[in-house]
Amino acid sequence: MNRQQRRKQEKTSNPKSFELPMDLLQPWSVPVMRTKLPQYVLDGMIKLTDDMIADENSISHGPGLVGQIKTELTVDVERLKKNNLDKFFDTMIKQFVIYAKTQKSPHDREEIQNETWLSQILSMWVVSQNPGEYNPIHFHPSCHISAVMYLKIPKWASTEKQHRSRDDGSITFVSNASLDREFSDPTLLLRPELGDFFVFGSNQLHQVYPYHCDEGDTERRSVSFNAIFSTESVFEQQKKNLLESQSHE
Repeated sequence: MNRQQRRKQEKTSNPKSFELPMDLLQPWSVPVMRTKLPQYVLDGMIKLTDDMIADENSISHGPGLVGQIKTELTVDVERLKKNNLDKFFDTMIKQFVIYAKTQKSPHDREEIQNETWLSQILSMWVVSQNPGEYNPIHFHPSCHISAVMYLKIPKWASTEKQHRSRDDGSITFVSNASLDREFSDPTLLLRPELGDFFVFGSNQLHQVYPYHCDEGDTERRSVSFNAIFSTESVFEQQKKNLLESQSHE
């Protein structure tokens, strides 16, 4: 057997690469979905919130929020439809539901993916944050899903401690489901970038750290919303039950 034949035999008997099916099963935690806003959505939301912040008649959303932030304004959800933005958010809510439900019940994957899912945004608000302002740890009650998108990111000042350089201005998600510290972590700390869009379960604890700026525009602008969802079959049954109960009154 010559050298070329030996090499061929080695490749056949001991392949360098191969494919294996793999699933990471993790039904004991709710994921945080991170993606990027398409450019048309980013531009549209910046324009919408620019107009709101400039309008002195915009309604404050602050009294119902926990943030130590001066400018928090209510977004009229109907404005999303006028700006052709509602379908994107509807799609992303449903994608998160399918992903999270599939993770929870991997044996029902096909049924979950074939189900017709309905969603509705209940409330939306813009947060125009400045240095020193922050959101303490909290969750969002009376809904199923929450989300936050980032429309303006300032130039951060250098942090005092370089080994904690990502803290300032970061959003942090916290969970007690992570008991194995070797392969998991109870906190997820992320310093947002322009266009980042996070979707998560409304009971997910989260907080936003304050930040400092030395130069330039100091505003960090984000928009959050709360939403609910249901399957079409459950919704139709609930509607039927409601109509039947009203007919007997």
